[in-house]
Amino acid sequence: MTEKKDDQDGFTSRESREFPNIVNACVLRGPCTCDCKHCPVGSTPRDERIQRFGGESMSLKTFKKIADELAHHPHSALRIHSVGEPLLWKDLKQATYYTSDRNINTWIFTSLVTNDFFMLDHLANNLSVIEVSINSIDRDNYKKTKGIDSFYIVLENIEYLSRKIAKDGLKTRLIVSRVGSDDKEYDERFVRHWKGTGLVADAFIRSYHDYNGLLCAGEGKKKRDPAPCHVHWSRFNIDCDGRAVMCFNELFKGPKPDQSLVIGDVNTESIAAIWKCERLKKIRNAQLSGNYEGIDFTKRLPCLDCKFCMPLDANRTTSEHQIKQIKR
Repeated sequence: MTEKKDDQDGFTSRESREFPNIVNACVLRGPCTCDCKHCPVGSTPRDERIQRFGGESMSLKTFKKIADELAHHPHSALRIHSVGEPLLWKDLKQATYYTSDRNINTWIFTSLVTNDFFMLDHLANNLSVIEVSINSIDRDNYKKTKGIDSFYIVLENIEYLSRKIAKDGLKTRLIVSRVGSDDKEYDERFVRHWKGTGLVADAFIRSYHDYNGLLCAGEGKKKRDPAPCHVHWSRFNIDCDGRAVMCFNELFKGPKPDQSLVIGDVNTESIAAIWKCERLKKIRNAQLSGNYEGIDFTKRLPCLDCKFCMPLDANRTTSEHQIKQIKR
């Protein structure tokens, strides 16, 4: 059932009005184990990634400050993400011990390309959701879309995690995802296949997007009207240095996001305060009214050119659905 939205501000609940449903923490920039064709990092030669995306990582101090605030908002989830592969973040274990001790809904988005079974044990024991971007049901498609030949390594890791979760009676939610493609039949087979294995709690398709114009595949899409985007009513995006940006896709546009799109700094402000700041209110009001005059950005607001936003009125809140399935 779709939740009724407030006619005045677009939020679906009192909780999400006060604090975002999902806090995306970018913990690492640049390094990645994959060469995904649908990602700006994967599409960049490996020896150029650090220079293009910065090579920075989040400090444990900043991460803990974020986690401490989330501990007071049980409806929300802290998603460990990166402009790269979060398993390569040196502080991952310490960070997730910290969130586990505080009973925070913690989610990692990972390719799961690793031979470290101690890391797999740690993830199963300390995270609420492990999302594996395996993207395929066979080796050939994996090589084609992920750019590397690691399908069977990832499959073995999924099998290992699934056995451990079942054997130890863990509440960890293991899920797999694929980026939507032009091959809709394969997309549907992906979901059917993984749900049929019994290895995972869910399998789903994530909508393709071009990272606000970074991928060539987006050039053929028609420019869309800037309808209200689900992101501004549900997601909060933090860069490695603690600065909050209005759209996660902007983190992929260089070593640092455009300063005009920065809406706050969690090192000196609370997430809740930034979430309710005047700048975000103006963006939400502009999207609801369709009137973008007076928005104080030094460059063109990316919402106006976005071809792959998540419409606020669409009944497709994949990530929020996964949060609701987390077992306490």
